[in-house]
Amino acid sequence: MFRARASLFVSAASLVFAALVPAIAEAHIIPGGLTLHQMARAADVIAAARIERAGDEPRGAGPLPPVEARILELFREGDAKVGPIRFVPHRHAGESYVVGEEILLFLERRRPDAKDAAAVPYESVEAIADRIVLVPATRATWIDATRAYAALGKGERTGGDAAALGRVTLSMLGSAEARIATFALRDLTLAGAAPLIGEADVPALTALLDDAARPATLRVGLLMELERRKLVPVGPRWIPLLRAAPPNDRVQVIRAAAARAFVPAVTAELGVILEKGERDAAIAAARALGSEGNAAAVEPLGRAVDREPDELRFAALGSLRRVGSPAAREILARVAKSHPDPETRRVATTEQNLLDARASAPPPASAGTSQSRSPSGAGLGLKGIVLGIVAVVLACYGLFFLRRGKGTSK
Repeated sequence: MFRARASLFVSAASLVFAALVPAIAEAHIIPGGLTLHQMARAADVIAAARIERAGDEPRGAGPLPPVEARILELFREGDAKVGPIRFVPHRHAGESYVVGEEILLFLERRRPDAKDAAAVPYESVEAIADRIVLVPATRATWIDATRAYAALGKGERTGGDAAALGRVTLSMLGSAEARIATFALRDLTLAGAAPLIGEADVPALTALLDDAARPATLRVGLLMELERRKLVPVGPRWIPLLRAAPPNDRVQVIRAAAARAFVPAVTAELGVILEKGERDAAIAAARALGSEGNAAAVEPLGRAVDREPDELRFAALGSLRRVGSPAAREILARVAKSHPDPETRRVATTEQNLLDARASAPPPASAGTSQSRSPSGAGLGLKGIVLGIVAVVLACYGLFFLRRGKGTSK
């Protein structure tokens, strides 16, 4: 089923968006796990429908009862018709459909051997919590977007589909509906190296970056994707993003900018925020500046260790340890010895010890070094012994469970 395969793509997107979620076994575990494009690609039937009956809540861990809906408009009909339809729902926790609400439905045909498949032939692609509720203000926007994705067809995409998907993705990135734009950005990230966008699209995309009315987190994600695809230079466009981020989003933008702290202009702007920003922004900037070898960050971090609140001091000390330069070491030593606050001295001492431990640790042996030390034809050495022990332990576990399972019915 598509839901199981989609979980791998969702995990990849999470990594690109700075660890939003861990790897998952099934796509429906995470709310919002599928984009509009993914749902349309998986569905046999795509429709606008009104929920007419949601069924009673099951007892215990029993399956959810079928949902009855009335199809109002079909965008991919399969063998469905306008009128009533029944389908098996999915959900993450205790969510439920609301009778009377109008939603977008993405339905897969169930396996013929599934229970009650003749009476309930479909199951939902999306989970209840992920449903798209159609309201008058945005109904037309969602309908147009759904039609565009439905027109791309069902099933896996091939290399030849990149241009068509790219045109739809570019259009949806500019949608006034934030959720549609976010879906499109995730599709762009999930596409990897596929050429969904190119040099000709840069003017339209940079206009979105400069549009302060759009969510800051969306603009950050788009900028990271443009940098990844080498369509814009790495670094310079972070400056206006950092300066124009609204208060509610500023800390998130600063955290994302930490990945670009190696760019001198970004370090300088983070230093200004550290010096002049409000409390949470200054603390986030102190943490963002702590990249290894970032010598330009040492001076502003050194001033921050003497400021309030203590959380700012501790963040600065941690970043000085991560920078690890001689100048950063001197500040850690000074604070550990003579800072008036005992807790700050303790934290500085800990950071200093961690830095010393890192410096004294032996460098990891490279593969080439290991091979050069082992004569041709010699055994695997320690690595071979460890692998042998692991193999024996696994064999014992397998034998144990094999014996335990004998005579036990599935």
